Amino acid sequence: MNGQALEVYEIFKKSIAEDEARKIIAYIEDAKDKEITATVEKKIDHLATKEDLAKSNSENIKWMFIFWLWQIGATIGIILLFIKS
Repeated sequence: MNGQALEVYEIFKKSIAEDEARKIIAYIEDAKDKEITATVEKKIDHLATKEDLAKSNSENIKWMFIFWLWQIGATIGIILLFIKS
């Protein structure tokens, strides 16, 4: 039990039986753990793995190379246009 759970337990213990207070606190902590687990599982779906990052990186390099080729071609074309003029 953490500090807050212990305080709630002490309050419950005064008004109901100790065993029942312990069960209520255990239920609350279990429900909180399940909620945290569900939240983490939802967020795991949005995380990228190492394979995803590696694939993304290789795709970026491929497209950057293609862009550079077109950029070099356009630059050479413009230079040749000015030379011929």
